Amino acid sequence: MLSGLSHSRDSLSSSSSAKATIACVALGTLTSSLSGSMINLALPELGRELSADLSSLRWVVQVFLVTIGATLLPAGRLGDMVGLRRVFLLGFGLFSAASIGCGLAPNLGWLLALRGLCGVFGALVMAMGPAILTSAVPPTHRGRALGFMSTATYVGLTMGPPLGGAIIAWLNWRWIFYGSAIAGFAMTAVSAFVLPRVGRPSAGAFDWPGAVALGAGMSALVLASSYINTLLTAPWVLAGLTLLAMLGVGSFVWIERRSASPLLELGLLRSSELRMALLAAVCNYSALFVLTPLLPFYVELGLGRSTAAAGAFMAVQPLVMAIVAAPSGWLSDRIGPRGLGFSGMTLLAVGLIAMSFMGQSASDASIAACLAAVGLGTGLFISPNSSALMGSVPGTRQGIAGSLMAEARILGMAVGVALGTAIFALAGGETLAAFQDHDFQAFAIALRVAAGIALIAAIASLTRGGGKGQR
Repeated sequence: MLSGLSHSRDSLSSSSSAKATIACVALGTLTSSLSGSMINLALPELGRELSADLSSLRWVVQVFLVTIGATLLPAGRLGDMVGLRRVFLLGFGLFSAASIGCGLAPNLGWLLALRGLCGVFGALVMAMGPAILTSAVPPTHRGRALGFMSTATYVGLTMGPPLGGAIIAWLNWRWIFYGSAIAGFAMTAVSAFVLPRVGRPSAGAFDWPGAVALGAGMSALVLASSYINTLLTAPWVLAGLTLLAMLGVGSFVWIERRSASPLLELGLLRSSELRMALLAAVCNYSALFVLTPLLPFYVELGLGRSTAAAGAFMAVQPLVMAIVAAPSGWLSDRIGPRGLGFSGMTLLAVGLIAMSFMGQSASDASIAACLAAVGLGTGLFISPNSSALMGSVPGTRQGIAGSLMAEARILGMAVGVALGTAIFALAGGETLAAFQDHDFQAFAIALRVAAGIALIAAIASLTRGGGKGQR
């Protein structure tokens, strides 16, 4: 075990130290996802104490996504330059300190500024986790290791809402952040003893012009996705943000082509396996998050179920994903990721299509069955696709690979939420009154669009190129 804790830059030398690393990264991932899934529950009480309305409160979540999206690739490059372990520890420690600041925030302005810092430091953790695992385990065990990390994510998402509700009921919203900080500091200490020095830091200067251009472009892109629903009411907002996103990303590409030490080596994207894995990941999360914001309204306002029932239904999907993700990763190490990715995304599409036809006569069992199909499909897909993505990039660029994987997740989530709410609204749906026929129809249209997006992910999984050993 002690040999795995040495300062060697080589991969882990023993099975026991590899397991310790997987457990450490998985616990860190669980801590992060648990923290994130509790924030939404704190918004109503937070708004009452800080005298903030709903339109202002959404920025508590939005600013976090924007700053993560803007800093993931720079975080990945930093890890490749100075060491994955060092950046992981730095990110967790600073994220925990910023979380304490969030709990102490005297007003919404301070809270938003500190949440932005949480996003920056959280990007360091998100990018390094899969990179450390991929560098620490042999390729034949990569899918299994990433599967455990995915399982930890979904366990956190499942546990977050009930735990957050209990914390708010017994204490107050500030303890959501204090609890995250305590857990984060504990994980930083454990990681300092357990994580090895993996990967080989690469030479070169940090590409500041590229980082600034990409940060501006990705921030505008994530913001633009959140304003899709203004297409008819305020199209100039969406148009302006889209233009800024295009200018930022275009400038980034121009800079990278001329940089001696680029933030992202554009040659990496010549790999069809990497391109298709990224496309499939974006489409998977987009399809999922078309459903996510609409489901509570469908259950409560459409079917007349209680808020508690809506919460129970929303736990079905991540629970099934948590059960399936690790076995799926293990299986992908043996048969390859293509078939699992295709089957998973096809099953996701089937679950969404089935739910779109249920209407107002849906039973509890039928809703749970559809959500279980969605969770099973995603659970089958995530670990194999992550393994294919990480395996398509050289060992000296694992930080960048991890950041690309996280970037695909953030972008897909933002696009899915925006697209789902926009389609629902444009199709005549309303979210503040009991569902009528047109509301059920709007919900069905949104889910069928999501199913189409899932099928794009299925095709991408099946047609991507594959390296040695991939199928």
